[in-house]
Amino acid sequence: MNYKKWMTTLGTTFIASIAFPFFAHATSNQYDDVMIVYKNNDGKEQIMQHAVKIEHTYENLKTIEGTFTSDSISALKSFPDIKVVEKNPKFIEPLDTTSSQLATITPDWNLQSINVQNAWSSGLTGENVKVAVIDTGVAINNALPNVKRYSFVDDDPRTWIDESTPYDTDGHGTFVSGIIAAGITSYNGNHLAGIAPNVSLFSLKVFTKDGATMESLLKALEWSIEHHIDIVNMSLGTPVDDPILKNAVEKAYNAGLTLVAAAGNDGVGKDVEYPAKYDQVIAVSSVDQNNQISYFSNTGSKVEFSAPGSDVYSLGLQNNIAQESGTSFSAPHVTGFLALLKQQYPNYSNDQLRKILRNYTIDLGSIGKDPYYGYGLVNYEQKTPDDVQNLVVKDITKSSAIISYTPTENPVVPTQKYYIYVNNQLVATTTNLQYTLTNLKGGTSYKVLVEAVSADNVTTQGKEISFETIKPTEEEQYVENHQSVIRSWLGLLANKKKIAFNTQFASLYSIYPGLTGSQKAMISKYNKKINLVAISATSRSSYIKATNLTSMKTKKSTTITFATAIKPATLTTNNVYVLSAGKRITGFTLKKDSKGKTIKLSTSKNLAKGNYVIFIDNKGVKTSKGKATSKPFAIKFTVK
Repeated sequence: MNYKKWMTTLGTTFIASIAFPFFAHATSNQYDDVMIVYKNNDGKEQIMQHAVKIEHTYENLKTIEGTFTSDSISALKSFPDIKVVEKNPKFIEPLDTTSSQLATITPDWNLQSINVQNAWSSGLTGENVKVAVIDTGVAINNALPNVKRYSFVDDDPRTWIDESTPYDTDGHGTFVSGIIAAGITSYNGNHLAGIAPNVSLFSLKVFTKDGATMESLLKALEWSIEHHIDIVNMSLGTPVDDPILKNAVEKAYNAGLTLVAAAGNDGVGKDVEYPAKYDQVIAVSSVDQNNQISYFSNTGSKVEFSAPGSDVYSLGLQNNIAQESGTSFSAPHVTGFLALLKQQYPNYSNDQLRKILRNYTIDLGSIGKDPYYGYGLVNYEQKTPDDVQNLVVKDITKSSAIISYTPTENPVVPTQKYYIYVNNQLVATTTNLQYTLTNLKGGTSYKVLVEAVSADNVTTQGKEISFETIKPTEEEQYVENHQSVIRSWLGLLANKKKIAFNTQFASLYSIYPGLTGSQKAMISKYNKKINLVAISATSRSSYIKATNLTSMKTKKSTTITFATAIKPATLTTNNVYVLSAGKRITGFTLKKDSKGKTIKLSTSKNLAKGNYVIFIDNKGVKTSKGKATSKPFAIKFTVK
């Protein structure tokens, strides 16, 4: 087997190494097979303008392959709309798994260890789930009669073999596909079957005996996106973090594909390889028949789940049964398992499938997620309680809301408690069927997630609901923002002390709707003490009248008539001012008639929605006969 290429399929007997592919140079400063990832349409246009030749455009992956000069490559690297420029696209190489010589074990132990019989007895066989296997192809095999084959490799005219055929000539892809989807096959008195035998299986061939180009892998991922594949199995890996591959994986995951890959076969203590190491990919380690980590399996923080990979049986290249070992073969166990869950939860996203898979595991090694087994060995033992029902939000105020829900009737797994999250933060663990959220912010959107939790501490996917608290009025908002100073003013009133009309009383009066009942009572009592006369469109007085109180939005002026004429010279702009929700409103002009019977207050500004009060402070104001006035005025109007 050729070891020159970049990425390997992950059986136990091969070591990945890095080398550059063969590619032609048209001139000394021109490169073929350059791959460039763009961020947006501007970046795409820049690539098109600089290309000598475009070989292929991967629209879903935002990647273009073509021929470029060295000057063009340098220029494109400097453009902000370009994400990655890779001059030397690397190759991918399959591992030869036929030389594995490990002890023989009882066939089908792997199926028993993941308890897949429980899923089958529940009617789950992967029906209507689309699975793609990116590998060496699939050979003709009676146990895989309905697989659809596609090839993304080119024929090498220098050989007598047609490398572009979609059929497997290596055996690796056939073995992997058998673990996922083989029909029931009898051999030596035993039975072999795939985990999800009724999936729609798509074989995407990217490997030849000498390896696979990055181009073929990108085409396979692009095809998977375009054909809305549910789950993609990639039993391949490399220690090299390649930006072209990373971009393709990100685009595939963002398109909704669930991606599964082998952790690697360099041995325990060696870190997980790529693409399994990417956050978007489920990394699978291998265990043996004793549920111990396989000696060849890579480990590390990125391991998400473990599955059988030592001495497993599946379909051979010659329509036979074969035995192999490697994380290449633990990965399809998880892929097949996910196909069952996708049938069980058809509307779940890839994120949700990934999360619910944690509930179908046996926790091996250290408690919780660990670098050997991840969240544990996949195992179909129904431990997940049913989700909550009838989730509603009620009694919403500015600062609180009540959420309520009901459990499922006659659940298979009873719920012991509930986790309540607000905006992704756990706020409560409760056994009650309703919970009051407090200390909320007015006029704010909130997202609530309620998860049911079993006695084994297994959680459901959860139900989610969103709501918005009542927006506080301008007056209430002012009160909330100025609590300290408001308390000090009200403290003076409580101690029967006088407060300044223009700076303290006027502010308190203008926020009257936002005060508590007891605070309003204090203001009302003080009104009488200072002989305040208050009028509005619905409240009149014999002491004063005002026009346009219901049409100030359009009229922008009011004429105020006094029952007792005032001396115009004593009423200045310092005596007349407008407040709304505690704030002074500027821009009003005051016009007085010579007889002191009326004044006109007007503005050229557009008045915002809200409640307004025109205050007339009687301090220093005299009647036309020279007597001191005894009553301040408050004229209220509302702009809608």
